Amino acid sequence: MKHLKQIALCLLLTFSLVTSAFAAEVPDSLVVENLNGQQRMVKTYVLSPETDPETLKEPSFDYDGFTYTWAYTTKDEKEFLETKAVVETVTVETEKKDLSVILEQLAPTMAYDDGEFAGELALDHTTLSTEAAGYATGSSTVTATRTIGPLDRNDMSYVPATTVKNGMTLSLSNVEWQVIGTDLVGEALAPSSYQAVATYSGKSSYKYATGYVTTAEYRGEVTASGVESITYMVVYVGTKIKPPEPVESDEPVRGGGLLGDGAGNIGGILLTLLGVLLIAALAAGAAYLFLHRKNVYVYIPGDKPRDYKLVAKFRVETDRPEVDISGLNPYPEDIVAVEVKRPLAKKLVGQTFTVRHQAGEHAYPILQDRPGDWHEFNLNEEDNE
Repeated sequence: MKHLKQIALCLLLTFSLVTSAFAAEVPDSLVVENLNGQQRMVKTYVLSPETDPETLKEPSFDYDGFTYTWAYTTKDEKEFLETKAVVETVTVETEKKDLSVILEQLAPTMAYDDGEFAGELALDHTTLSTEAAGYATGSSTVTATRTIGPLDRNDMSYVPATTVKNGMTLSLSNVEWQVIGTDLVGEALAPSSYQAVATYSGKSSYKYATGYVTTAEYRGEVTASGVESITYMVVYVGTKIKPPEPVESDEPVRGGGLLGDGAGNIGGILLTLLGVLLIAALAAGAAYLFLHRKNVYVYIPGDKPRDYKLVAKFRVETDRPEVDISGLNPYPEDIVAVEVKRPLAKKLVGQTFTVRHQAGEHAYPILQDRPGDWHEFNLNEEDNE
């Protein structure tokens, strides 16, 4: 009976460990203590903020002579604050190349929010650059007036057919004759001299800007803040297990003697071997589940800002840092976020991680390992090579 009890306790403990493995969260530490007369087991987890603490609670279990029941869970949030410099380029269109008109189209500041970093950027006036948006061809009439005289008669041969103004040749379009002198012929006055007022004209073509495009930069520092990780302490209180009452029997002992004792020993050995085999199998199963946990999560943006939906989980080994999302159904439309969990990110810092998708592949370096590496990219901006 004593051997059977030991095997049962070992099986229960192993079952508890396997249950934790199926929950996909393994405690960072486990402490069994007696605090002020109270028997406790404290399991400590350091997890990402996305983890639901309710999944850490386990049903009552027996261990080392005590039945442990969940009592309470505490949490301690580790926050982070990061800053970075950002430059955003904007363009505006105006009809005139007038600084006052251009500045009316540019706000002094602009809000910035990429889903992770947020802040306010200020207009850098030194970066303003204005160019013509395009050109069109126009035409105009150029005229010139020439006075020719005095002439002895109003003869068109005195009037040139063309004239030049500002390097442009104009053609004669009109002549007005004027009498500027008279003589007495008999008893009547007769014209004696003339002058011609000649008008010349011509068409001139020119190019003009149809509008102007101004490029400007906004600069500033933005911040990202939030919870990097949460430490959960799941506390279980133990109640001592009472041993069963011995049952008296009036039946005579059968199979006694050397033969009976030998059969009992063989039975005990077989039960012990069976228990060891079961423990080994369960422990192997727990180890397999732990070693093959998913360590790369793929998200897409949710319905709200800074909200993401988990769409896939992958198991990635360090010798092949890549995932293939081309078969996801439904397939992401634009933004994809890839989270490399902390244990894997620690091993891959500085290495290149590749995401294969329907348009090709996207590679980027793993930059951080606390609480993991988070990277976003837009599938629509990938080169379709």
